[in-house]
Amino acid sequence: MNRRSFIQKAGTGAAALVGSYAMGPLGMPLFVGNKKQPNILFITTDYQAGEDLPGQESPFLFMPHLEKLCNEGIVFDRHYCTASISIPARYTIITGQYPHTHGAWDNVGHWVPEGSPLFMKQLALHGYSVTGVGKMHFNPWYRLAGFDYRIDADRKGNVKADNDRLDDYAQFLAGHGLTRWSYLRKQSTADIFGVYDWPFSDELHIDHYVGEQTVHAIERSVTNCPWFIWSSFNGPHNPWDPPARCSDRYKRMDLPRARQKPGELQTKPLDHTRTRYNYTRAVVDRIDKAPPGEREELINRIRAGHYGGLSFIDEQIGRIVNALGKSGQLDNTIIIFSADHGCELGDHHNIHKGLFYERSARVPMVVWSPVRYCHRHIDSYSGHVDLFPTFLSMAGIEITPELTQQLEGADLTPVLNEAGKPGQQQAFNEIRGGTNIVTNDWKMSIYPSDGCGELYDRNNDPDELNNLYSDTGYISVRKELTERLVEFHPPLNDQIVRMRPVVFNRQQVYKFNPGDHILPQDAPYQAGKAIRLSAVIHPDNNTWEDGPVVACYVSVIHGYALYIKNGHLFFGFRRWGNDVLITSPNKLPLKTAQIGASVSRNGDLRLIVDGVVVSAGKVEGPLPVQEGHERVVAPHIFVGHSPGWCNPVGDYEKEQKLSDHIVSVAISFDQD
Repeated sequence: MNRRSFIQKAGTGAAALVGSYAMGPLGMPLFVGNKKQPNILFITTDYQAGEDLPGQESPFLFMPHLEKLCNEGIVFDRHYCTASISIPARYTIITGQYPHTHGAWDNVGHWVPEGSPLFMKQLALHGYSVTGVGKMHFNPWYRLAGFDYRIDADRKGNVKADNDRLDDYAQFLAGHGLTRWSYLRKQSTADIFGVYDWPFSDELHIDHYVGEQTVHAIERSVTNCPWFIWSSFNGPHNPWDPPARCSDRYKRMDLPRARQKPGELQTKPLDHTRTRYNYTRAVVDRIDKAPPGEREELINRIRAGHYGGLSFIDEQIGRIVNALGKSGQLDNTIIIFSADHGCELGDHHNIHKGLFYERSARVPMVVWSPVRYCHRHIDSYSGHVDLFPTFLSMAGIEITPELTQQLEGADLTPVLNEAGKPGQQQAFNEIRGGTNIVTNDWKMSIYPSDGCGELYDRNNDPDELNNLYSDTGYISVRKELTERLVEFHPPLNDQIVRMRPVVFNRQQVYKFNPGDHILPQDAPYQAGKAIRLSAVIHPDNNTWEDGPVVACYVSVIHGYALYIKNGHLFFGFRRWGNDVLITSPNKLPLKTAQIGASVSRNGDLRLIVDGVVVSAGKVEGPLPVQEGHERVVAPHIFVGHSPGWCNPVGDYEKEQKLSDHIVSVAISFDQD
């Protein structure tokens, strides 16, 4: 009998009592805790920002069950996720450690270091039955990681390959003749990628499944020992796919507008631009392609799906709380509600996660147990790194000196119990190589590897639009906050000393050599500009038949290429995924030649041989300007060869490296 089968047979948690001990799932004796110890129900969502709470912060948000918990519980108004991406956030929760200790700075596939503390194991060692329901985002996804029992519904998915994740939810769908691809295929047919109404019955949605399985876990909870259940919903993470009845109310609303200003990303850390494009790029491309008046409507529709997902999850919260009441366990259960991290939904021109802005880094934190705690709001700081010691303290478990040495968070129960001890006056967050500090007056982040940072005056710029990091008037503020960051994590000091400011090379004419691959940080930014390519080439062995790509810039949706094929000169231009190709009517002369191509700001294409225009064409305009720091969104440029990672702009072979024909290549920008 395998471990899971044994636990299912025994009931979630310990097996039959033997004296004052129970036999654990591996046959190890576990101390049975006092049933007077509280049950702990930890409910999390995925992508819910701190402001996404019904009531004062978002009065339009229909979540009556969560609103009741807020009105009767303790609400932490300044709770930060510590790491604003799923795996780092969840590893922080389970270890009580920052990313610089547990090692996960992004959604990369690894597990926490051997010997890391896990709150699930600590609770189990002290008599708690520990169950995980829903999304955990562990590596591998089926890892028990200290849980006695898991019901796996580990992600909605984004691509067809997610069908390979044969978790409990996949098996549930299979029982109804479905797979994840049955709904995920709708992403690409929707007007906005990933925004659609749930196409099947509510009971088949992953968030309903998590709610249903949490209810079952409560109903079969062991009666002779306390329990901890982590109910982890997948929503409102994209795809934004709630039932239409949940999102329709928001589609009719004028929802809060995105906090952004044109050109904002030019003044922000480079990683903000990378984050914008590295996840479901189709969404931001759809927004950028739309006329300015339509962009707000697109954001509104995405937000309607987001809030509709929250309303649907709220229905599941109601069912879960009702199950606690029916089973007679409500009074002896502490409910904690939070989210792994938030998401931007258009704020600062970003859609998803991974930033230190309030919509991404600040998350809900509600503690409900009216028999223990009086309703109030807490304005001191807290974070996910604090949850591990807080869980143990709530359970009445002493934190040993050895464990104290490993944990990096603070026990929040003195704040919950109004013990008179002041709460934390600052919060620290880490993600993707960046480190952040939040105080009442300031928020500052540094990205040492990029040589840049951000600083916001929280009192005068609550929307975090104006980056003061490079403003000489705030040197003293930067110095003080930097000292606090170094005190928080001393190895930062050496990285900060080596930081250099971001410099983008701007020239009128850029000259390249055969075989060059120019990276974005060194390439000219070409969007919105009139571009002129020029080159000197000569035939090899008195022929052009094996002619090369002279120069190209290619991406999925934009790019161009100047190349020779069968002796003819071609210029391909790609704009929003549509290619236009012009070619010389005659073969190139078998001699050294000056060739060129150009695109004007009004979209006129020209192909030039020895100073004569030999072909012309028309596109809608130059390369489109998309929001982002030019050092990141500037093109890759290839001279004398073509990359293997993108579709050619025209009819030439990938990975060609025939640069013997090329003498020189230059790119310049006209002032038309």
